[in-house]
Amino acid sequence: MRGRIDAALRDLFDWFTGLPREEAIDFRSDILETVMLKPSALLLTGMGVLLMSGTVMALTGAGWAIAWFAVDSLLLALRLIPTFLHERRGRQMPAPLARMVVMSALIMCLIFGAGCSATVLMQTKPLMVVATGSLIGVVAGLATRWAALPRLALPAIVVIAVPFCAAVATAGNGMFRAGAMQFAVIIAATAALTLQNNRTLVALFRAERRNRVLATTDSLTGLPNRAGLIAELNRLRTAATDGQDGEITSLFVDLDSFKAVNDRFGHSAGDRVLAAAAMRLRAVAAPHFVCRLGGDEFVVVMNSSDRAVATFVARHIAERIREPIEGCAAEPVLIGASIGVAFGSIANRDAEQILAEADMALYLAKDAGGGRHAIGSGLRVSA
Repeated sequence: MRGRIDAALRDLFDWFTGLPREEAIDFRSDILETVMLKPSALLLTGMGVLLMSGTVMALTGAGWAIAWFAVDSLLLALRLIPTFLHERRGRQMPAPLARMVVMSALIMCLIFGAGCSATVLMQTKPLMVVATGSLIGVVAGLATRWAALPRLALPAIVVIAVPFCAAVATAGNGMFRAGAMQFAVIIAATAALTLQNNRTLVALFRAERRNRVLATTDSLTGLPNRAGLIAELNRLRTAATDGQDGEITSLFVDLDSFKAVNDRFGHSAGDRVLAAAAMRLRAVAAPHFVCRLGGDEFVVVMNSSDRAVATFVARHIAERIREPIEGCAAEPVLIGASIGVAFGSIANRDAEQILAEADMALYLAKDAGGGRHAIGSGLRVSA
């Protein structure tokens, strides 16, 4: 049941972005972490809302105002506490909790709009001025901070503004109707600003994502590069600290006889051979993570420490790599692969240590025989 609820919230969150589903999935963590869950922004917005309800409570003592302030305080605490705790620990908030924190803001908007409308209907001019200023500030904040979720921001603006405009129009026997119309125009302009901010923000996200992809991708083979490998190992380590299985297997693949290819056929042919070998490696090792570490060295990371599976994959890689590669040079090219295999837990080790252990396993493989048919002897790493 809980899984179905979270899946529904995830789909709803992706729909709120107004983006194609694949792009919304890619941007999900960026939107949550960089736009919607900044503790400082949440605190400032929450304090602004709390100041409004607290002012009405202090000046009127009305029961509904006390209830408004109490609910605001509870919602603000429920949103701020997990956000601050995860930032202080330097850890990403779990996605289900993050989505609940974001969705709870819509409840605060509903309550805020109703509270400001009730304040206006009291026809106390100082409170009417305070409510108007506070509401404009909150709506302006939604236009900027929620621009990443336009399908959430626009309804939130509507549920705040429509009751308020109606309250202003009916207050004082209609003497404030002109003010209500002016306020409606301001809200419409703010909604348009939200859409404009959304286009700007999405363009920024896309540019940043392209830059990250370029920074973590090897241009020759299209595989992740060393930076991409470090990011993947860090991701697995974070997942392990959150309670997931941290056992992994790393295969360090080094092409044999590749230098001879460059010497005989030239570096252009060598690049084509590298690209062909990378395609074979990716096909054989799928769905596991594959990257080019540099030169003629590749790394495969498997999310398990099953020795039999690792041995099978390593042998399959060696067999596929040593098959003749055609179309890259004047004649079919023959290369091989030495493969070092390292097993262990990533929970208590960093990415560089994992790479060092796999590299050591590779040298053991070469020392054990090397050459085209050598496969790593396996280095067991204690957790």
